[in-house]
Amino acid sequence: MYSAESSIDIEVLPFDFSSLVVARPMAYLPGQPVQLPVLLFNPTADYIRARVAINGSAVSQYLNSSLSCDTLIPPRSNSTCFLNFITPSGLKPGFYNATLTVTLSSISGYAGAVTFRKTVQLPIISGVDVNVMASPTQPVVVGSPTLVTLAISQGSSVPLQNVTIRVLRGDGVEVLNSNPVTVPLLTQIQLPVQLVVSKYGNVKIPVEICHYSSCGIKYAELYVPIPGLSVNAVFTPFQGYPSSLVQSTFIIATNYTISNVAVEIRAPFKVLTSPAVSLPFLSPQSPATINVVFEIPKETKPGVYPVNVTVAGAVYKFYYEVLKPEFNVVATFNPPVAYPGAVVSGNLVVTSPFNAKDLDISISTPLSLISPAEYRLPYLPQGQPYTAYIVLQVPEGTPPGKYPLTVTVNGENYTFYVNVGAPSVVIQNVVITPPKILEGIATAQVAVQVLNTGPVVARNVTITLLNSTIGKQSYTLDYLPPGSPITLTYYVDISKLPPGHYDVVAQASWSGGVYVARGSLDVAKKNALKVDYKVYNVAPGSTAVLVLNITNLGPDDVKNLRVSFTPSQVFELHASNIADVATAGVRMLGDLAPGASVSTAFLLDVSDKAVPGIYAITLVATWNQTGVFMPSVQYINIPIEVKSGIDMFVVIPLVLTILLIVVGLVTVARRRRRG
Repeated sequence: MYSAESSIDIEVLPFDFSSLVVARPMAYLPGQPVQLPVLLFNPTADYIRARVAINGSAVSQYLNSSLSCDTLIPPRSNSTCFLNFITPSGLKPGFYNATLTVTLSSISGYAGAVTFRKTVQLPIISGVDVNVMASPTQPVVVGSPTLVTLAISQGSSVPLQNVTIRVLRGDGVEVLNSNPVTVPLLTQIQLPVQLVVSKYGNVKIPVEICHYSSCGIKYAELYVPIPGLSVNAVFTPFQGYPSSLVQSTFIIATNYTISNVAVEIRAPFKVLTSPAVSLPFLSPQSPATINVVFEIPKETKPGVYPVNVTVAGAVYKFYYEVLKPEFNVVATFNPPVAYPGAVVSGNLVVTSPFNAKDLDISISTPLSLISPAEYRLPYLPQGQPYTAYIVLQVPEGTPPGKYPLTVTVNGENYTFYVNVGAPSVVIQNVVITPPKILEGIATAQVAVQVLNTGPVVARNVTITLLNSTIGKQSYTLDYLPPGSPITLTYYVDISKLPPGHYDVVAQASWSGGVYVARGSLDVAKKNALKVDYKVYNVAPGSTAVLVLNITNLGPDDVKNLRVSFTPSQVFELHASNIADVATAGVRMLGDLAPGASVSTAFLLDVSDKAVPGIYAITLVATWNQTGVFMPSVQYINIPIEVKSGIDMFVVIPLVLTILLIVVGLVTVARRRRRG
């Protein structure tokens, strides 16, 4: 017999039992009952009994349920047990750790038993989250029952189950039907509620939403417009006297419907009608009118007394004036603002609130009174006016101001004022036409606009142009009313002014002031043209040729240069037909820069009756300069000697050359016109 031995090494490795337990949590609300499924696995060949318990800050016992569960797991299989608990109602949103204590034991006892722990996270989301909106079925009337529809809908992704809704009493809100409403699952609900609102503005309706044992309050906002009450009072008469009656009319209006409006009227007078009224309803379409009659006691002293109207708790104050038996005196003047030396007329009206006898009326003023100063009336009935005509004069030299006119009626003084103003003359504009002119021009027109800006008439206003003028240098206006501008025309002599900038000065003077204004005048330097000329074939009965060479000697461009021929008794323009007569005497030479030259020519028919001698012709050159509003003119005088005899060898080629020049200039001019 033979024997052999061998050894086997067995390695025991640690095993993670927590991998055999898988919890499946969901998102939970504070106060929500939870049934947490826990999946357990059995990798052995024996039956295993499993017990799972849970604890943590987010776990509380629900009713009588246990915080543990038991299950039997078949060999090489799995099983699920459910943990029942409730989340505390005060939890804030977040993730909370919970500890699972798991005990696995073999039924046969072969595998033994093991206990381990595993941590799971329980997501807690926000609590009761709903949307609440209030919508009245009709305009809300404070103090009256109002039907409001509450629209309540789910406000989070987690549906709410087993929800109880109760409308609570709040600030300014009284609930008439406060029975709770329970719905198994809240998605959206329309809940009619009958309320009584007792305040204006933003009214919050508290709505309690309970989800299982977790409750929260949401507010549905309802805006009740604040009624704009307006109270107006009309007193007849608007002023009273002791021992008289006053008819008072109070008009109460609102821009929003209100109910049960209490109105109370209080005054320091004797009220003959009921001062308190209750209005059951007041709407914008139906303002309320309340009439109250007061009697002013005999012993009431003159003064202003308050009349208080209380409407819906708000006090509106009005004032009624009680007068002593005095006179109503009115004085009006024309013109309302006088000037020194003016005659002012006026009306004096005296009215008595009672039957007056033996009235003495006197008038005094520091101005010159032309009309009578005293009047005596034996009798003046109540309410019947007495009118007197007043005439006074403002002395010359009176300074501006307010001067009193005192009317004394039976010892009572009534003071009025006569306004004396002063004129104020200004020169609004000094306009020179044209504002820029060439040297050598004789005159420029000056327009001076004068305005009286004062409140009264200005007299003897003299407007003088201080520069050298041609013609009238000053004007005198006897009468210049306020606000009416006057334009005066002058002609200033500028013939001897060299180029430069000048001020044209106008002065207005009147009794009480002087005003000076200036206008701007620019004298531009005139361009000078140098003209060189030659004359050929000048004999009686011949056609002479005048050749011109024109040079710009000035500092500025010469624009649109034009040279015109002036006919004489000896020389006439040569034209081949009647149609060319109009254009033969004019040359359009265009623009010349400073220092540039241009040439042109004229064909002249010499009178056959001319005797030999020297004769003069005149050419007119006109052009424009930049910035100057009138054309420049230069007269060119050319002396021409008439001789007997013709040199044909000189004339014929020269004439042909001149004709070509003229035809070329005419063609260019015509193209410019067409272009």
